[in-house]
Amino acid sequence: MERISIVCFGGTYFLSLLADLTRLKWGGKTGWRIVPGLLALGLCVHGVYVAHRGFSMGRLPISTMFDSTMLLAWILAAIELYLLLRSEKANAVGLFITPLVLVVILVGGLFGPRTAWSEDWSGASRFWGTVHAGFLVGGAACTFVAFSAALMFGAQSRRLKKKSSAKEGLALPSLETSERINRLAITLSFPLLTFGLVIGVMLNYAIGLKQSRVAISWTDPKLLSAAAMWCVFAALLNARFRPAMRGRRIMWLTFLAFAFLIFTWIGIGSLVPTAHGKPNVAMLTEGQNP
Repeated sequence: MERISIVCFGGTYFLSLLADLTRLKWGGKTGWRIVPGLLALGLCVHGVYVAHRGFSMGRLPISTMFDSTMLLAWILAAIELYLLLRSEKANAVGLFITPLVLVVILVGGLFGPRTAWSEDWSGASRFWGTVHAGFLVGGAACTFVAFSAALMFGAQSRRLKKKSSAKEGLALPSLETSERINRLAITLSFPLLTFGLVIGVMLNYAIGLKQSRVAISWTDPKLLSAAAMWCVFAALLNARFRPAMRGRRIMWLTFLAFAFLIFTWIGIGSLVPTAHGKPNVAMLTEGQNP
């Protein structure tokens, strides 16, 4: 049943991408009318699936990599639909965001562990662990949007250099619009990621006080990678508001930050052993004595 649900909303998103590709090749406004409808349908099915997962677990569906990727994909699809409906004319936003949605669903469905990192936690520990994950998923969603905006900026910049008209392909947001979306997404992603990381550090420290040892070593590769990622995002935010750092430089920094996010979230765990996200390290329960 789970696979059928994922195929249903994933297939609907894929159909919306095909409709966008059809408009890219043959033009016309038919695909433009179909895309928002398909996205809305996929969002409804996807939302029901995520809600069902949450009710069945009795908590926010975010405590496993599988659930967090499904929620992240839903947020990205919702943002895409908002941008499409907000636009006054047909544009190519879907060609940049929908593939990311599909990749997130595919990676989560095929490789995402379904074992909760908070399985042995209870009370405040589980609550703050969920808040920690929630902030990180929110920050990741904003980073994905910033990455999409950087791609749109690059595509539009290349089109303008070649002096190509919008009639030769789908209309792209202006450079100013792409920069504005990128700036807003970066401005939101940094505090969300910061809050998520700080809560994670405090939670790890609290577990250490209870157990006389931290759940995850401070030299764990995942924690070191997260610290490096935070530094990259801090540099990106600082550069984002410097007048001298605009245009392509910011977009390349956005690509770097996105790469660090993906590496920290997925890549580091596949390269070196890490205790982060393993349920056997989450041994803290309310009232437990050292």
